[in-house]
Amino acid sequence: MKLTKLHKQAIVRAIIQDLPPLNRAKWAEEIKAAIIKAMSPAVRKLHSVNPGALRTASVPFSSEHRYWGADIVVGDVTKHQIDEIVAPYERITKERDGMVQKLEFAFAGISTLKQAETTFPEFKKYYPTEAQPTKNVPALANVVADLSKLGWPKQGATK
Repeated sequence: MKLTKLHKQAIVRAIIQDLPPLNRAKWAEEIKAAIIKAMSPAVRKLHSVNPGALRTASVPFSSEHRYWGADIVVGDVTKHQIDEIVAPYERITKERDGMVQKLEFAFAGISTLKQAETTFPEFKKYYPTEAQPTKNVPALANVVADLSKLGWPKQGATK
């Protein structure tokens, strides 16, 4: 069976979905706690009484393929300190993104199911079978109806 680009993308996506999920909400809470701990004692005391009186900053957590962040009360914590606090979380995200790229690259050179099974037998459960297509392919339904709800085609557009 010849593997299409869609098959390969579905295989990679399924493998990555079996990794433990990234709990970004938990990370944000941990980062907030670490920033509060990094504040000077006087600012930390003010934070406990009135956090709204302190300086806030948008703290980005990014990688090559994703960007997310949060507005956090930072008080007198410097950008350098924030970067040090955020670094482990960014490293985890970048490692995962790097793994996606490695898998995509590894499967780019594979053209058949037999070749995939020979090269990566560990991933056999993610492969489509000859008798049945992959279950990981995204389903698209009502595409035209959904586009129409959004105003497609644009009024006055020529065909």
